[in-house]
Amino acid sequence: MNIKKTNDTIEMLQYQLKRYKAMRNGAACQSLQHKLQKLTSQSIND
Repeated sequence: MNIKKTNDTIEMLQYQLKRYKAMRNGAACQSLQHKLQKLTSQSIND
């Protein structure tokens, strides 16, 4: 169940990142990229 929630969150962040890139919002992109990187490294280590 936890893995499913993590995967859904990763997918949501990837979608939001694409949207912010399209809007050229660099600060939001950096913030989301950091969250995404943290989640993916956490899911790999679990």
